[in-house]
Amino acid sequence: MTLHIVSKSPFSSQALYDCLQSLTEGDVLLLLEDGVYALKHQALHDLQETKVYCLIADSEARGIQASSTLASVEMINDARWVQLCTEHNPIVSWFR
Repeated sequence: MTLHIVSKSPFSSQALYDCLQSLTEGDVLLLLEDGVYALKHQALHDLQETKVYCLIADSEARGIQASSTLASVEMINDARWVQLCTEHNPIVSWFR
């Protein structure tokens, strides 16, 4: 299972789109840095089978409250982020 990390906003880069095209069954998606803006993007709403995580510190820093996100998104802290990295191989970062 692959951990896909998106760190750029879907409103200013192709990172989320490129990531979504490569997702396969069992993969998970982690949003961090400006990637948390994907919480407000329709593309994320269309994901049905993929588990989505979001770094809560980055969402709060950008004014996105956990209560306003999709119920299917798990808001996580740094410790859970590290745990996800140890549970998945490979890890792919999307940032352009």
